[in-house]
Amino acid sequence: MSTQEQAKPADILGVGIAFAAAGLYFMLVAGGALPLPGGDDAAHGPPFIVFCAGLAFLFAGLTCVVRSRAGMSDHQSEVPESAPQWTKASYRILAIATAGALATIGTWIAIGSGPRALSLSAPFVEMSTTGEAIGRTVFGLGAVVVWIYVIALTIGTMRKLFDRRGG
Repeated sequence: MSTQEQAKPADILGVGIAFAAAGLYFMLVAGGALPLPGGDDAAHGPPFIVFCAGLAFLFAGLTCVVRSRAGMSDHQSEVPESAPQWTKASYRILAIATAGALATIGTWIAIGSGPRALSLSAPFVEMSTTGEAIGRTVFGLGAVVVWIYVIALTIGTMRKLFDRRGG
């Protein structure tokens, strides 16, 4: 049986900085301040979707930074009780924001206006005509699941942060 080495807080911080930098880059691309890799033809959606992708990376990176600051290992899912309240709150709020940005992207793919370049392929089968309808349906179902998660995480966060009984 092999044991994996745990990530150190410095490793988690490095990943967080890289993700946050990538997020800021895509946000600046969406705002027109920086060029998109591959030229302007590389973007297949409106700038606000690129911005949402940047937000998801930024929030995920900041979540890693908070994890590092709290001294969490890569196996912990909750901030230690000894951590300051701002750390607990920011960790949960960043998780909600990350999921919300991803849910927004999925929602736009599912119900946004305009055609989608979605196709369905399997062994011996390729359906490009029905791919858009199936793709929008799948993204729609995924978006509903993620929005439910965002709502549940928000309710759980409110209960955890504002429960006076310590729950």
